Amino acid sequence: MIKFLQIVSCTRHRGRFILAVFAFCVLWTSLSGCGYHCAERIESLPPWIKTVYVAPWANRSNELLLGVWITEELRHEFLRGRGLKLVTKDEADVILEGEIVSTSTSGLSYVRYDRAVERRITAECSVHLVRREGGKVIWQTGNIVREESFLVGKDVMQTEGLKDEALQKLSRDVAEIIYHRITGVF
Repeated sequence: MIKFLQIVSCTRHRGRFILAVFAFCVLWTSLSGCGYHCAERIESLPPWIKTVYVAPWANRSNELLLGVWITEELRHEFLRGRGLKLVTKDEADVILEGEIVSTSTSGLSYVRYDRAVERRITAECSVHLVRREGGKVIWQTGNIVREESFLVGKDVMQTEGLKDEALQKLSRDVAEIIYHRITGVF
């Protein structure tokens, strides 16, 4: 009986030891970063680009606040990022200019053929990065298309509020895409 209790006690200590080693390995791996790193590659930008100005976006759509929201989200991306400093137009090495080319809204799911319960808003944007001195375009793209779905509310005001939330999410997505394309393009 005493021998059995010694074996059980030894096994219990061995189990605790193995658990402690496992916990240490997990902790060590998570603290060492596991190879995970930020995808931002500012060092790949030309060395003369240190500052950026985000110009207010042109808006050819009927979504009046979308240009304002995208401009603000882009500014937040550059403020949160590292490497490129967000400055005024007169201090900038480059100017980021963009335009909402179009937006469209369509039904996504229906209760019956003429009553949508969910809709989708799609926005097409173009953007270019211009050298402040001389105005030369150094990077551009016209193929940024994002979409976001939203529910149809009980009345027009509720539906418009849900659509605005979808547009704000779409603005964050567009800003993030543009920021990552710029910081990793060169």
